[in-house]
Amino acid sequence: MEFRVVRTTDCFDEACRFYGETLGWPVTREWTDGGRGRIFGYGDVGRIELMEGAQQPVSGVILSVETDDVHALHDRLVAAGVAIDEPMADRPWGHRNIGVVDPTGLSVVFFQWIA
Repeated sequence: MEFRVVRTTDCFDEACRFYGETLGWPVTREWTDGGRGRIFGYGDVGRIELMEGAQQPVSGVILSVETDDVHALHDRLVAAGVAIDEPMADRPWGHRNIGVVDPTGLSVVFFQWIA
């Protein structure tokens, strides 16, 4: 079983670089028949599927991703030129997080549990 977020985008190459090179998520499947598509895995069951095509605006959706070290991820994102949309902050529910907007316009929050 897996949980997959599917995003059609006209920024396919840029989005693939973000999830593959910048975040280091492995490609679990890709295809070119009927248009380009690529699935990136995260952990045991999380996936994001990118398909090349007309991109629709995203509203009211945030991809929330747990990470072991939000500070190290922040530094890696900044070094890669990714704009931090939501500065690092400790939240009352026990998360330390940062937020970015991926190349497709999807908001992504990376969080780490804190004591």
